[in-house]
Amino acid sequence: MKHIFLFITLCTTSFSLQATNFHALSASRNAYRAADQITKQQVEYKEPGTAGLGKVWDFSTVQPINEAYTLDYFIPDSTDMLRLCGMEHNTRYYYRQQADSVWGVGYENNTTTMEYTRPELRMRFPFAYGDTLRSDFEGVGQYGHFMALNVKGTTRVEADASGELRLPQNETVKKALRVHTLRHYTQTGKDSVEMTLDTYSWYAAGIRYPVFESIRTTINKKGNSSDTTLFTTSFYYPPEKQVSQIETEPIPLDSLYEDEGAAGVFTEATLYPNPVVSNLVIKYKLTRQANIWFSVHNSMGVQFSSTSPEALEAGEHRTIVPMGSLNHGAYLIYVHVDDMLLRRGVMKK
Repeated sequence: MKHIFLFITLCTTSFSLQATNFHALSASRNAYRAADQITKQQVEYKEPGTAGLGKVWDFSTVQPINEAYTLDYFIPDSTDMLRLCGMEHNTRYYYRQQADSVWGVGYENNTTTMEYTRPELRMRFPFAYGDTLRSDFEGVGQYGHFMALNVKGTTRVEADASGELRLPQNETVKKALRVHTLRHYTQTGKDSVEMTLDTYSWYAAGIRYPVFESIRTTINKKGNSSDTTLFTTSFYYPPEKQVSQIETEPIPLDSLYEDEGAAGVFTEATLYPNPVVSNLVIKYKLTRQANIWFSVHNSMGVQFSSTSPEALEAGEHRTIVPMGSLNHGAYLIYVHVDDMLLRRGVMKK
């Protein structure tokens, strides 16, 4: 797959990620995005410190533990554009993004599958200092493809701190927003275990994903026994290696990704008028027979409308996509070519 991205421009030496007016996380700037790729580097664990305003976190001297690896976001099924997958360390984490909310709906890897029958609320936008979310979640799955696995728990998300964050490579976030996610759950399979996952994530304005995280996993003991810390780690997300698709106005078409297979079938495309007032006309040429349809999405991937799938022969074609009822702003046109995707950006007047 060929990705053509709009990169965040950052200095290679000392720089400041300015966040002097960091009010809130927003859907347009911080929701997960299909085709985004983030580089994470595991580093030595750093205590998150206390909550509050005017904090200073100095993580500038953290030592790396493992080399950087990637976190990739994509849409696993083009017939369900609201379902998004984030893949890291051979595990797929599934999310559903609707309106102003992001829900966790399951995960899977080589040994475990889990589908939440009661989704977990991960974020609701906008989200500013002092905001808190709480949700109960439940799921059913399998371990080793033969053992039933159940999970039930509660998640609490709070924007609990703001302050200056000092990162490796002389990076400084003047006003970082910290989001604390406390996940307490019981997992039942062959045995039953109660666990707590404590995650602190630091955000900088203009950067879609966190720039630093600290994570602690604890096994909760009953009775007089004290809880046991099972795992602690921290992650540094180099800002210059976060490939982001934050829109500009107008959206340059070549800033959005293309799939080589789909681009080889759906060719010579023209979208007009752009900006569009009512009907968007899409003229294109197919190099072979294909099932084609178009869907309209906002900046966080929420679908507003779609055309009906058509089985079209090779040659030139023309499709009209109604957009007259939409509000002014930037939109994404998803081009569905069989089971492949292309994206194009348009402005609505």
